[in-house]
Amino acid sequence: MFIHETKVKVRYAETDQMGVVHHANYALYYELARTECFEACSGITYESMESDGVMLPLLELQSKFLKPALYNQVLTVKSIVKELPTVRLNVEYEIYNEKEELINIGKTTLVFVDKQTRRPCHPPKNFMDGVTQYFI
Repeated sequence: MFIHETKVKVRYAETDQMGVVHHANYALYYELARTECFEACSGITYESMESDGVMLPLLELQSKFLKPALYNQVLTVKSIVKELPTVRLNVEYEIYNEKEELINIGKTTLVFVDKQTRRPCHPPKNFMDGVTQYFI
């Protein structure tokens, strides 16, 4: 299992008139955290993987809102990878406010796709070499 934490400061543009984060922004928080998690656990970036011919589009996104996130709060987004990726990569998320209260849980499923054929494929070897150490 691999867990990575990312800090996100809520910007004014992400909130509604009540100062509450609009639900659509949680997908952006997940993506930011997932990108940092991806690099931290594998040692490679999305950009380098794509230049090697493999993309990682989103297949599914789930989100459950427990408490509101508010303007100017610094949130902690935990990205949790519980299983070794195959053709799919599942990432779970926990978002905490500054009081360390759990305010959101989520999950995304992504699929490794060959850039030219647009067909599912196995993760690149250099990616697997980096992440396998966390699942032994």
